Amino acid sequence: MTTLNINFLSDNATIEMKNEFFTAVKHEETSMLISQSEETIEKLEKSLKKDDITEEEIKALKSKLTAEKQVLETLTTSLSETKDTYNKVIADMTKKNEDHFGNKLEVVRNVLRVLATWDNSRLVKFALVETFKGEALHDALETIHINSKSNDDGCLVMSKEVKEAYKKASNELESIIKNTFSLPFATSYTDKTRVKMNADDKKLLNDCYVKGFRNKFSQNEATGVVDFAGRQVNTLVRGKKDKKTGKITYNYSGLYQTVCQIVMKHYFK
Repeated sequence: MTTLNINFLSDNATIEMKNEFFTAVKHEETSMLISQSEETIEKLEKSLKKDDITEEEIKALKSKLTAEKQVLETLTTSLSETKDTYNKVIADMTKKNEDHFGNKLEVVRNVLRVLATWDNSRLVKFALVETFKGEALHDALETIHINSKSNDDGCLVMSKEVKEAYKKASNELESIIKNTFSLPFATSYTDKTRVKMNADDKKLLNDCYVKGFRNKFSQNEATGVVDFAGRQVNTLVRGKKDKKTGKITYNYSGLYQTVCQIVMKHYFK
């Protein structure tokens, strides 16, 4: 069995208990692989419904679909084989102490799932049980990276608004990390662990926030003249405006995938 050299396994945990813990990690990995397989099947089935598809393409897609359904069946069987051990680990890691406090189920699952992505970054998008929410973090990062000004050398102008945004983003991130990736209570399998982003982590996240950009153009239908219409900057958080209500909702999937990668380091010795 693969053993991850993490820094919060309990010194009192026996070899058997450590194996149980890593079986729980494997269980969550299998669960994410099932989500990935189901997503692949959905895409293949959607492709088969296209109007302009050829007979040769249909044959190839059906072959892939059959193979992927077999993968899903195998994964589902594997999941059932580790279910009892997984439930045992989860029950222990979420049980309440004499003061009726304990680790939250979603946080325990977050930790197990992040660990399970150590060698498969494609699973990271399935890792968090609950994603980031709200506008505060998005607004702070937008102030820093999108709405800020630069001097003649291209350096960021540290205006009052930008300085405040850095502090706001830092506070929001620290709160998210504390509540999403930290285990505040020791268990039979683990010591309590507090994950905290350091300055280098925050710099790395800020460096990764802007993923690139693309130019946008407009063309006059009557004259055929093309004009430059602006740039669309791609970031780790995407906003989507409801055309009917005007309300904007934010997709944090890109951000939490990056945060998961950053947090991973802090789980290891």
